[in-house]
Amino acid sequence: MSEHSEKEVEAAEKLAAADAASFERPVIDDFGEPVSKLVDIVIEDNGEPLVDIFHVCPDLRWAPQSPRFNAPRTGLARVTIANMLKTAQELLPAGLHWQIVGAFRSFEVQKEMYDMARAELARQHPDWDEETLTEYINVFSAPPILETPPPHTTGGAVDLSIIDDKGERLDMVSPYDIGWDSAPTAIHGLSATACANRKLLISILTQSGLTNYPGEWWHWTWGEPGWALRTHREVALYGAVPADQIPEWSPPS
Repeated sequence: MSEHSEKEVEAAEKLAAADAASFERPVIDDFGEPVSKLVDIVIEDNGEPLVDIFHVCPDLRWAPQSPRFNAPRTGLARVTIANMLKTAQELLPAGLHWQIVGAFRSFEVQKEMYDMARAELARQHPDWDEETLTEYINVFSAPPILETPPPHTTGGAVDLSIIDDKGERLDMVSPYDIGWDSAPTAIHGLSATACANRKLLISILTQSGLTNYPGEWWHWTWGEPGWALRTHREVALYGAVPADQIPEWSPPS
């Protein structure tokens, strides 16, 4: 077992033991990865290029739309991430596929998504002051700052779920809705079905070498500062991808 797998497996075990009757709401939490710690991670970019993950693994599936925010998305990722996703697809039971919601995104798109998420929270919680709003949104959307590049801007992160051959997404959230409340990976109160599906997702992606940000069950990374922090490394292997190194990309047909 890899050194970063124990926490992931522990999360899966917590999910398996969750009581579906205990429908608890999550509290504001930084899940161990606050920006103040991420900025201390040194970045020594190894120069891996962005590639089309669907060229590396044609059995992956592209989500026709995001379940949350309508912003530009791509299926570009660093070479290592693409190969890990290929391994993950090979480990899935027959008839299932990883559905990619998004991977690499530019700083401009990251800021657009951050602003949309913040505006949504502000509408939902008009009584929250700016400090509380910022504290909460930074848990679920990486602030677009150069000192610690958001995971997706490095090409080292992917958002994904699992679908069947009919294109139906496996239940990962019931009895919650998709959103802030259902985002934490090890949340209590999931239905037995959602719990089992998350356990499958965690097990396979961990075996494939990816690591999970525990604030979002769908968000998996390797090589970027968050990965370095949660695997106790002082150096990250991916920084923000320069604009002149971003290839053209179109969704698979």
